[in-house]
Amino acid sequence: MLEKIKRYLTSLFGLADYVVPVEPLSDEMRAFLAQEVSFYAALNEADRLIFEKRIGLFLSTTEIVGHDVEVTRKDELLVASAAIILVWRFPDWYYVNLNTVALVSGPFNENSEFGKSDSLISGMVGTGPMKGQMILSKPALHYGFSNERDKKNVALHEFSHLLDLVDGGHDGFPERLTDYAHAVPWFDLIQKEMALIHDKKSNIREYGGTNPMEFFAVATEYFFERPGLLCDKHPKVYEALQEFYQLDAAAIKKQVKPRKKSACPCGSGKRYKRCCMVRSAHA
Repeated sequence: MLEKIKRYLTSLFGLADYVVPVEPLSDEMRAFLAQEVSFYAALNEADRLIFEKRIGLFLSTTEIVGHDVEVTRKDELLVASAAIILVWRFPDWYYVNLNTVALVSGPFNENSEFGKSDSLISGMVGTGPMKGQMILSKPALHYGFSNERDKKNVALHEFSHLLDLVDGGHDGFPERLTDYAHAVPWFDLIQKEMALIHDKKSNIREYGGTNPMEFFAVATEYFFERPGLLCDKHPKVYEALQEFYQLDAAAIKKQVKPRKKSACPCGSGKRYKRCCMVRSAHA
């Protein structure tokens, strides 16, 4: 683990002796990201290159394996994108509590069984003997990025748990992202919002009422998937998450449609929406 951290940090800061080579993404993979990851699509060209480098660094220190599915380059890019989106404003962030992401063929239950009536889990992060592991349903991973209307993204959900866990606690407050002075008002807000969920008076999905850690994860999904709606329906939650993540997700989201009119990253000279966006949609 120490050597992995050393490689990551030295790569980030450019120390020649430990540089991890980051292979540039192909035009096809850049087009895939622009189509599937709206956060990436909203970035300018310079920030896209930074995002891509951080993807490479993440993948150089985290193993992504398939349990009963094949792992493709697109799978890797989506997992890494979720990891980077949450800590975009924290360029030196390293997920010290993650070694391996395992992709599986579908939802599972607490006994790791597929196809049962209670096989409803699409993702989880390990604790105890499973510490450092994340499990994601491959179909749910892709669906989370392709459908941004349902306020769900299993990869963002599970990576938010890692942010919560990095200090050893799992309390719904990401200490490493903000000053601890924000803890008391955040916990007060959580209690009020969870009560609204229990009373069926909230626009935040029911699972967020399970406990504070799940509220943070569910609210995080909502913040990145439907930021404008969250800001309208739950402005205090939006403001708190904006403080945590140090970005205005609603403003970023507004950039996505204009980006569709930009030049396609494949270099064809056509507008993205007339080129690889169309091909990706029919792939």
